[in-house]
Amino acid sequence: MKPAVTVLGLLMAGMPVYAEGPLPTLSGALAIGGKGGWDYVTADASTHLLYVSHESRMHVIDPAARKVVAEIPDTPGVHGIALAPEFNRGFITCGKDNSLVVIDLKTSRTVARLAQIGTKPDAVTFDPFSKRVFVMNNGGDNLTVVDAQTQQVIGSIPVGGAPESAQSDLKGRLFVNVEDKNQVKVIDTQSLKVLATWSLAPHATPTGMAIDVENHRLFVGCRSKKLVVLDLGTGAIVATVPIGAGVDACAFDPATRHVFASCKDGTVTVLHADSADTYAMVGSLRTEPGSKTMTLDVSTHKLYVPAAGAAGTPGDAKAGFQLLEYNQ
Repeated sequence: MKPAVTVLGLLMAGMPVYAEGPLPTLSGALAIGGKGGWDYVTADASTHLLYVSHESRMHVIDPAARKVVAEIPDTPGVHGIALAPEFNRGFITCGKDNSLVVIDLKTSRTVARLAQIGTKPDAVTFDPFSKRVFVMNNGGDNLTVVDAQTQQVIGSIPVGGAPESAQSDLKGRLFVNVEDKNQVKVIDTQSLKVLATWSLAPHATPTGMAIDVENHRLFVGCRSKKLVVLDLGTGAIVATVPIGAGVDACAFDPATRHVFASCKDGTVTVLHADSADTYAMVGSLRTEPGSKTMTLDVSTHKLYVPAAGAAGTPGDAKAGFQLLEYNQ
């Protein structure tokens, strides 16, 4: 194994550099069953429950019991969920009827539905600093802002393009990918104003995003097959790393300092952050073609990747729709 070097040196050398330590290992598959597409999967680090979007419903899975413990119906074109545990609420985006479904996290029951929240609501995130939920309206070129406690819409933020995903720095700033403009917008979560626009050029089509708050780094997965690392203070690109094709989700584990990028080509690129500006390739997990999303439970350090159970892939072909589970 070769020692890690800066990504700049890696790219100049034109060869991969691998970090010490093994790749995460496949520990099993959590069967869900049924047909239909999926999008985001989200882990609740406090309860360890997993929320899995699936066509027109959302499954709630207990990975310890290895079973579906609840199902949230009537979520047409479901994309993602934002968890606001301090208010015992979850907020689910429904892309086909442009609504936001609000659930009780303890019972998984729907308590409210906000109709016409925006055009093609997709990703959604809760900002603990402002106590607000931010909905990425991928077809409306804006974000809808909801008070997590009252479940009332309090504003809209135009971003000049299609917002795809977001991360909070937990101090009042939200970073939003604008996938058709190859930009990151920096938003003040209190004033709801755009503070800055950072260009990702020459890297294109940003989708997945993760954040290292302690070291002030933002990870942006681009479909030009690069993971771009930005300085949270300046927006400067400090590193770029090759990843697979069709990235859609990224994750960062502060404890193991692993960075993950899940891709539609059936791979998850795994990197190790040796420092704020030094990244080494750990390797690539083999998943399943189409498995472009994932979630990380930062308390158990387990990675979960949705899959359809195709023959010849890591999952169980007889189980149908499922989650592949990886241990770090």
